[in-house]
Amino acid sequence: MGRNISLQEAGSRWVKNSLRSYLEGEKNLKWIAGILKGMDSDQIQSLFDSLGRPGTAERKAEFLEWLNRADTPRKTK
Repeated sequence: MGRNISLQEAGSRWVKNSLRSYLEGEKNLKWIAGILKGMDSDQIQSLFDSLGRPGTAERKAEFLEWLNRADTPRKTK
């Protein structure tokens, strides 16, 4: 039998794999932005950093530009 995982762990894997899919060119920026909606920029940056090196330089640059825009959610202190 397979290992049972929590709903939170399953959700985290799904978000991470979704970002990987975007970076590898399978999905567009609007799609991944919708998935990451509700996460603050620190969480998103941490997720991005945890992926290592998937995707093209162009996709990474497009994503980081989106992440650093003024309308991307920011952590509230």
